[in-house]
Parts: sequence; C-alpha cells; structure tokens
Amino acid sequence: MSIEEPKTIKFQLMLSEAEAKAIDDWGATNSVRSRAEAIRRLCTAALELDAHADAIDEVLGSLDSQSFTFVERVRELSKRTDHRRNEGIALTAIRASENLVNLVNDLTIDLDAVLGAAIAIRTANTLDQAVETLRKNRRRLQESSRALAEKRAKARAERERLRYIDFHNASKWIEDAVKLSESDINNADDVVVDAVKAWLAEAKAIKAKREHEDLAREEERRRQQDQAPRSK
Repeated sequence: MSIEEPKTIKFQLMLSEAEAKAIDDWGATNSVRSRAEAIRRLCTAALELDAHADAIDEVLGSLDSQSFTFVERVRELSKRTDHRRNEGIALTAIRASENLVNLVNDLTIDLDAVLGAAIAIRTANTLDQAVETLRKNRRRLQESSRALAEKRAKARAERERLRYIDFHNASKWIEDAVKLSESDINNADDVVVDAVKAWLAEAKAIKAKREHEDLAREEERRRQQDQAPRSK
C-alpha cells in the first residue's frame, strides 16, 4: 500500500457507539484530524501487524524458551563455583538473569494480547465472536500477570530470607561429622543431627554478621551522599 495512492473507494461502515467512541478517543490521543483518517490508520496498522504476527509469535516462543534456559544455566554454574569466593558474582548473575526473564515475561504478556487480537480477528466467523475471544484472552492474561507478580514477590522474599546461607557448606559439615564419627552409618542419626545443628548455628552467625556489614556499608554510603552536596 502506498500513502500517495488516491483515496477513491467509498463504503458504508456501521459502528456501535462504543466502537465509534474508542476510535474517536484514539484519534484525539494521536492528533488525527478525522474519524475516517483514524479508521484508515488503524486498518493499516492492523494489516501490518497481521502480516508479521506468525513470525513474531515464533520468535517470541524461542526467546521465552532461551531465557528460561539461560537462568537455569546461571543457577547451575553458581552451584559449581566456590560459593564463598564467588558469592557476589553468582548473586549478581542470578539477579540479572531473573530480571531478564521478568522482562521477557512482561513482553510475552503484552505481545500475547496483541497477537491474540490479530489471530482472533483473522479467524473468527464474526466480529462479535472475535470480541468475545478478546475478552476471554484479556481475562486470561490478567490472571497470568497476577500469578507472575505473586511468583516474583515470593522469589524475592525467598532470596532475601536465604541470603548469605551457604547450603554447600552444610554437606561438608555432615560429611566431616560422619567421617570423624566412629558410629556405623546405620547408627549415625545423632551424628548427622548434631552436624546440621552446628552448621545452622554457624550459618546464623554468618548471616547476622554480613547483614550488619551490609547495614554499615549502606549507612556509610548515605553519609557520603549527604556530605557530597555540602562540599560543593
């Protein structure tokens, strides 16, 4: 289609009041001078979207899959490294990868809504059926969005709750206790329980120490920020 092509074809279009209002509101928001021009632009945008809908859907599915694979690989690599020495790097990588997945998920929801509209309009027998499909799809996406937000909040809370806890070190405590114990493995219950208690006590102490260090660093950072304007 060419924007220079003369507009010579006329046809009658019946709209509901809600449809006409939606078009007029869109035109006002985008400074379109008339309803006819708004409809023309919306049709052009819809045709462009429809032409690329299948390709976008395929690429989006691949991106979604690859992002989850990336997160799992980052988590697996963080487990294989020396957790105490590379803790900061591992935590930064995990947070970055989770942020990536969050953005992909948000993009997926938005594009799913757009692509769902294109496919519904393309395949429905009537416009009313397409509108009903869009309503159902919108409700589904809203539910998915809420579930995703709850999952993210839970993951953040768990990460903060377990921050500084070295679970790799727990296995070492148990391994050393069992090796040093003279008890047979079938009778090593008390040995393992004592080892876990000892590891947990150490983990609590380390967590408290690092939280105190983080608080001190944050207070020092704020103090320096407060002093910076005064020095100018």
